[in-house]
Amino acid sequence: MALYSKYRPQNFANLVGQDHIRLTLLHEIQSGTLTHAYLFAGPRGTGKTSSARLIAKALNCTNKNAEGEPCDQCDFCKTITEGSLIDVLEIDAASNRGIEEIRDLKEKINFAPTRAKTKVYIIDEVHMLTKEAFNALLKTLEEPPENVYFILCTTEIHKIPETIISRCQRFDFKRIDIKTIMTRLNYIAQMEKIEAEDAAIELIARHVEGGLRDAIGLMEQMVMGGKLLASHVRDHMGITGHQTITTLLDLLEKKELTKAIHLINEVHNEGYDLSSFTREVLECLRDKLITAVQQGQDSVNFILEMIFKFEEARDMLRNTVIPQLPLEIAAIKICGQAGVTEPVQRVEKKIEKKPEIRPVEKAEQKRTDEESATAKALRQEYEMEKYKGGDITKHWARVLDHVQPPSLRRSIGDAKMVEMNDTEIKLVFRAKFHMERTNTVEGRSKTEKAVQEIFGKTIKITCELEQTKTETQAIEQETAAVTLPIERKAKPKLSADDLAKKAMEIFGED
Repeated sequence: MALYSKYRPQNFANLVGQDHIRLTLLHEIQSGTLTHAYLFAGPRGTGKTSSARLIAKALNCTNKNAEGEPCDQCDFCKTITEGSLIDVLEIDAASNRGIEEIRDLKEKINFAPTRAKTKVYIIDEVHMLTKEAFNALLKTLEEPPENVYFILCTTEIHKIPETIISRCQRFDFKRIDIKTIMTRLNYIAQMEKIEAEDAAIELIARHVEGGLRDAIGLMEQMVMGGKLLASHVRDHMGITGHQTITTLLDLLEKKELTKAIHLINEVHNEGYDLSSFTREVLECLRDKLITAVQQGQDSVNFILEMIFKFEEARDMLRNTVIPQLPLEIAAIKICGQAGVTEPVQRVEKKIEKKPEIRPVEKAEQKRTDEESATAKALRQEYEMEKYKGGDITKHWARVLDHVQPPSLRRSIGDAKMVEMNDTEIKLVFRAKFHMERTNTVEGRSKTEKAVQEIFGKTIKITCELEQTKTETQAIEQETAAVTLPIERKAKPKLSADDLAKKAMEIFGED
């Protein structure tokens, strides 16, 4: 039997790293208030399925203790541990994800338990179910038979429909901290008579990112001849020693660029995984940053700078064809002018046209832009609020400011407001071109909308062309001009500039 199966928690006391869930479930077992549907969410290897089995034991155990712990000795507890109790069904949603499988489950759910007091359905990786399967399961989750319990487990809670989540009591399993994992691994090593080095156990605990099952599996894999050696763990997982990382950071702090690049190449040539190495560097920098903040050291900004550069290197590692290049670039940027030769500085000046903006500055700039946009919107709202119910004739210019597009605004600007009442505005145009542009359904609608927004009034717009002199009046004027005294001088002709200005007034600058 694999070690992670052999040392799977068989009671709540052995459920490590999830005290908030253990205490809540024990309280519900003691008080008899267990819910008919649970949803366990969290990273892999953190105890979701083990907790589901413990609930199944607690529901069917015939000899629970005062705290609600199953006895682990009765027939029901033993058969659940062995996975042979027919009334406790573990379903893998990845391979039973369709609506037909859920319909089959619904048909059998109404049958009474065969041996145990209750039937427990444990659906693992439930996010793999199809939309139709979730819909088929919905009503059953809400109103299951009295002796039926559902426990849904998932590592991707965001893929679960809200309708399912709302019908379950949700528990979020957190990543198990490094110290707790190390304690558990040490216990297993003692039970299995494995000579384990503390450094080896720590390397495994840091590598698994909070997954206890992965840690136990890795430990079992690394044991050779009854021994667990740190050197073997490093070689197998491509992990460098902590001393190598400390040395690299010391070199970067002293601006010793040549030695830092040489060390990076050594790490690469020895076959270590540079992605894991970069993650370990970032973890070490995080510890340094927290210490510097707590002690009020002046090195906070420099540590932040190193974190930003190594984060950039980590992103570049995914696509680079030369594995060590991103780390070398990060070292060059961190060391700055003290470690960069003059030719490299000139190249950087040519390439970097814009000054680099740090993530913190980007966030501050974004926040400033958002605040400016909000302030501008509030200011515009205030300006428009001032004219509510005001005199349209007096503030007609405000209407022109809000009319779009600019071509329509220029055409309306050619007109004079000659008549107005509570429901209508008459605009008289000097040029037929501008009148025709304004006197369309779209033009009038946009103008009326601007009036409504600014003054809060519903007004109808009508357009007219300015009255021209009749033909008779023109003849009379010509006759009168003939009878004028000869000595009266003729009106001077307009210059080219004056004609151009007149044309722009009539037809607009466009």
